Amino acid sequence: MKRTYGFPLLCLLLCLVTITACEEKEQPEGREREGEQADALTLTPEQQETIGLTTAKAVAREVRPEIESFGRVIPRLQGRVQVTSPVAGQITAQSVDLVPALGTLVRKGQLLAEVEQTYSAPEQVQLEVGEKGATGAVQEAKAALEVAEAEYRRSQNLLQAKIISRKRLEEAKAAWLQAQSRYATARRQQASYRSATAPGGESPRRFPLFAPIEGVIVQAEITSGQQVDTVTPLFTIADLSTVWVEAPIFEGDLDRVDRESPALIRNVGEERLSWTGRPIYAGEVVDSLKRTANLLYAVDNVAGRLKLGMSVTVAVPAGPKQQIVMVPEAALIEDSGGKGVVYVRRNPTLFAEEEVTIGVRQDGHVAVEGGVKEGEDIVVVGASALFGKAPGRSPVVEVE
Repeated sequence: MKRTYGFPLLCLLLCLVTITACEEKEQPEGREREGEQADALTLTPEQQETIGLTTAKAVAREVRPEIESFGRVIPRLQGRVQVTSPVAGQITAQSVDLVPALGTLVRKGQLLAEVEQTYSAPEQVQLEVGEKGATGAVQEAKAALEVAEAEYRRSQNLLQAKIISRKRLEEAKAAWLQAQSRYATARRQQASYRSATAPGGESPRRFPLFAPIEGVIVQAEITSGQQVDTVTPLFTIADLSTVWVEAPIFEGDLDRVDRESPALIRNVGEERLSWTGRPIYAGEVVDSLKRTANLLYAVDNVAGRLKLGMSVTVAVPAGPKQQIVMVPEAALIEDSGGKGVVYVRRNPTLFAEEEVTIGVRQDGHVAVEGGVKEGEDIVVVGASALFGKAPGRSPVVEVE
């Protein structure tokens, strides 16, 4: 009897087609899961305890967007004074021990240097002529004094002989005293001229230079024996209790920034140190080469942490407040170009690496944009250890 196998074979073929279709359908899902786990790490509770792993919640806060600029500290115009010599002359040799070094804090009224007055050729001629005139005046005054003294003594003798009245004697005495005064004045004037014209005289005219304000020496163009005039500044003193911060803003961002709101100023390399800058000036001219305009901020600097010429970061408010996800700064592993990495706990033992874009910093937190949501657990302590163990990362080697 002839057997037929058509129906069983048909059933077998249908089953094979169904299985193949199911496998093809499941393969993409498997690949997706594999992709999801590519940047994830699995750590047992014991491993987490070994590295001291701790987490904190990602939070949502209302913050204002900011544009960050690299600025520099400069002295304010009203807090900077220049010291010049009141006369043309020469810096004395003794000034070597007086001249303060750059950066030295000086008090108001502190002696900075001394200038010994010197004269130009025309002035020297005038002084010599004046000295001759003063010498002639001394001779005349001396002769007048001798005459007045002789008249006074003669009047005394005449009064004793009762030839003249006492009034006449008093008049002679007054004339003698007046002649003495004129002679003394002429002698002083002669001595002054001689002191000015005689090189290396015993009493040169010296003028002290005092600090007009309390502040820091930021410029000192002075050496012993230097010839000085009444125009060239010898010292520049800056009061650094309040300083200015100059922040360049690119022309494309000028319409975005809020020029009337305070800015947050930080020390480069030490983000925890910050100051509030009060806006005082917004530049209206764009630099033709740098394509920037400057904003100026006044900053209280009583503690003196901000130094002239120091580089700082200036966070300038730009736009209205926005709801932004923020994580602790300690949880962020920063990269170049404003990017970074954080680790999100997906379950008790699974941690996913998420690349984020770094934004505003505020109160120990930093805004991030990327695969992080509000309320998720973010690794804080132990993030660097996870970074070293992540797939494709170089292991972190601790150097003893």
